[in-house]
Amino acid sequence: MKRGTQRLAILLAILGSGVAGWWITRSASQPAPVKQVVEAPAPKPVYDPPPLEKKTEKRPSVKIQRDTAAEEEGALEYQRSLRFSSREAMEQFLTKAKSKGIAILGSIDQLNALHVGFLSLDDLNGLLDGSEETAYIYPVNLPTPATEGLPEGAVGMGDTLLSWLGIKGDNANFGANVKFVVLDTGSTLDGANNRNFVKLPENPADQNGHGTAVNDLIKQIAPAADVASYRIADDNGRSNTFLMTQGIMAALEARVDIINISMGSYGNSALLKDAVDQALAAGIKIFASAGNEGYTQVSYPAAYEGVVSVGAVDANGSYLPFSNSGSVSVTAPGLDLLTAWTGGKTVYFTGTSASAPIVAAATAAVMSQGGPKTTSSSAYSKLTDYLNDAGAPGDDSYYGSGMVDLGRVFQGGVAGIPDAAIAANYISTNANGQTQLQVVVQNRGTTTLINAPVTVTTPAGTSTMYVSTLRPGAISTFTLPLTVTDAGARVQSQVSNGSGDIKPSNNRRTDVYAAPTSN
Repeated sequence: MKRGTQRLAILLAILGSGVAGWWITRSASQPAPVKQVVEAPAPKPVYDPPPLEKKTEKRPSVKIQRDTAAEEEGALEYQRSLRFSSREAMEQFLTKAKSKGIAILGSIDQLNALHVGFLSLDDLNGLLDGSEETAYIYPVNLPTPATEGLPEGAVGMGDTLLSWLGIKGDNANFGANVKFVVLDTGSTLDGANNRNFVKLPENPADQNGHGTAVNDLIKQIAPAADVASYRIADDNGRSNTFLMTQGIMAALEARVDIINISMGSYGNSALLKDAVDQALAAGIKIFASAGNEGYTQVSYPAAYEGVVSVGAVDANGSYLPFSNSGSVSVTAPGLDLLTAWTGGKTVYFTGTSASAPIVAAATAAVMSQGGPKTTSSSAYSKLTDYLNDAGAPGDDSYYGSGMVDLGRVFQGGVAGIPDAAIAANYISTNANGQTQLQVVVQNRGTTTLINAPVTVTTPAGTSTMYVSTLRPGAISTFTLPLTVTDAGARVQSQVSNGSGDIKPSNNRRTDVYAAPTSN
């Protein structure tokens, strides 16, 4: 939002509060009307658009004190969060704030917190006694993937999500008795359960379909889940850390199992972190998109300890460059997934916004399988016991601990299943600065792999090694020298596991590496 528009919005809120008196924006809201589903046209690619700028209207002649501190911090100007030591202290502030040029833009009763707007920071500070916790409020946006940087061989998912996850047969009961909250732009799916913290557009066709797509991905994997959609972002994809905090606290009050947040901020809000910590302590699992800016850090709340930070891969299981790296927990598909959109449309949905609900829904599927419902934390722990390794051997900053595979989870208790896989052909540099190839073999079956030959072909020729003994779930790494010429390098690796291998398609992997660029 431009500074002029923001000042005008705060000014109008303050003028309105002088006429109508102060009020508190309650967390409760009316559910959105169910949208009629119309026949869907052919799907088209959808990438979250950058926020639109509103035209600045003529402002009233009012002296405004520049909020340079928030501007330098990258926070929302002329806005702060106030947290009080008690409900009584908050009420006392509200009484003093009447007709003092302070707009009350929101509240969170559980935290004794207010979202306030002002034109003069001195006026706000004059109403405080120093016992309050005053903090910035940061912008939150839907992440927009930089798709122009996709590698040439990247493959979209289309409608193959369930088979990619290893889901076979009927999944109608997946997610049964699991309570979800999705913090997003709201859902227009038939029968959607919406709660609106941000006003809906006058024309239903103008509603941003991001939340609908996220909800649809959850329903594709775990159709029996009880999903509530909290609208905390407007139709330009804008929200803030106070609204996100409101959503989390409302989900905590609703006693849900899982929260999905496919948006993020690069401002570290203490108020938001407190809400996240309270939700985690209550046993709620939070899944959040890592972000789509290609940064070497993930956005908040994905960056908070205990939150599952989800990165994106393509249908081949290859890292997508727009997906933020750093403290990534796990990865899931995030390129061209076929999903629903506003107005009954079907689109191709791209970004870590898609990856996060896939992992969240996979966790819900595990929760509802094999007897009484387990906790979301226990289910996620089981899911991570059967991740497919990728990239550098073991955990890394791009793939986290690996990629989700529900098929392996469901067959984990069945003995005697052979499944050897080439997890990665990974190029790295050794201690002497020389380029090397690390071929990662993973046993994705339930029986020990013994004396399996691994054949690797590089521009230098073909080599054969042997996996002596590899227990289920474990990896083995073979390191070879590699020269990448101006023409690049093609690497092909294959592991042989006999005719009984349950998934021969993952026994071989071919990668083409481009020549290093010179500055």
